[in-house]
Amino acid sequence: MTDTEIQEPPSAQELLQAIRARYGTVHRFCRRHKGRLNRSTVYMVLAGTYPGSKAAQALRIAEALGLAQGKEARVLAAIKSVACVRCAVKARPCGRCDELFKAQAAAALCAMPKGQ
Repeated sequence: MTDTEIQEPPSAQELLQAIRARYGTVHRFCRRHKGRLNRSTVYMVLAGTYPGSKAAQALRIAEALGLAQGKEARVLAAIKSVACVRCAVKARPCGRCDELFKAQAAAALCAMPKGQ
């Protein structure tokens, strides 16, 4: 995925199926992600009645489910792919530099203006 591509959010039905498959109930999913996702927002998105940006909220839910990569995960993957290609270690992926890459991804995101 390039920077210009916009990730398509899963449908409400796909999200509901993924939540039920992994957590059993929407309630249990919401409890596990307390503080990251608002319970009423999750229910409204799944019901199709969310008044705001349904696509943005659907992507947040998909990220929590591991169905979509968040911005930090995409930046981390980009850093890691470039660095590992240039690395002299033969056993790839070795994971030796993962903490460094995570710190670099976090720093890159902090340096970016909001909304990019």
